[in-house]
Amino acid sequence: MSAGKPLTLRYPDNSVISFKRFLALKVYIFGDNLTFVGCSFEGTNPDDNLVQIYSDNNIKFLYSTFKPDSYSMPPGNDGTVSSSHSKPGTPFDKSWQYATTMKEAVVVMDHNDIWGNAGMQMVTGFPGRPSTWTNNYIHDMADTSHDVYHHDGIGPQSEGNGGPMIIRHNTLASLGNTNALALQGSGVYDRISFTDNYVSGWGYALSIGVDDNATNITVTGNVFSAELEQLYGFLYGNIWGGSARGSTWRGNLIQARAGDGNRAYSTADNGKYLWPTGADSHTADYTG
Repeated sequence: MSAGKPLTLRYPDNSVISFKRFLALKVYIFGDNLTFVGCSFEGTNPDDNLVQIYSDNNIKFLYSTFKPDSYSMPPGNDGTVSSSHSKPGTPFDKSWQYATTMKEAVVVMDHNDIWGNAGMQMVTGFPGRPSTWTNNYIHDMADTSHDVYHHDGIGPQSEGNGGPMIIRHNTLASLGNTNALALQGSGVYDRISFTDNYVSGWGYALSIGVDDNATNITVTGNVFSAELEQLYGFLYGNIWGGSARGSTWRGNLIQARAGDGNRAYSTADNGKYLWPTGADSHTADYTG
């Protein structure tokens, strides 16, 4: 293995691969219904994929790490913050851009540590096969001083017509210019569940489409934190589906403490409710 050379992994279908370190310019994965447990994917491939997945149906990454090989910890993050509060994070030439599903594999991502990049460009699910993101730590995007990258956490997905997706109990925190959940297409997003997550930073933290046509969207029990500087707001275009199209927005709280980077909020907003209709905090939950 070498950080300057690509690495091709071919496994029989239904294999479980445990506690392996994969160091490469780019990792190509072939095989269907694979499960990676406790593995590390490390490399430096600016403006390109670190991992490309050629799988027809399903792939799982559990308790695994996706990181630049140049650093053991994210620059500026000593473990006392969710993500570095200062730019640029991992420099562009030491970074990687994406992990990408190249075929129709739907991912299960659970308890992974992902940083030093610009997005996780994965299939967003098919009926009966949800894309599942639980308990992941996605943080410290790369090159945040510049506009080479769009800084996305889960995504980008630029076409629409995605879902179902389950996004639950993740930390999605970084400086950046786009979205923690980057559903950025004009097609219909359906059955997206975004629950019990900690979200801070980004441009607009959530994007659930660019047209107001989403259906069956659930956004509940999340903490939207002012910890990190934010460019615009928590929800792009106030788009979330709306109750008339089967969508629910409940129990989403603002966290705002002294010294936080998002100056749109103060300690007076701490513990109040965030509504999908604007940036103001509210003492009562949203009921629309």
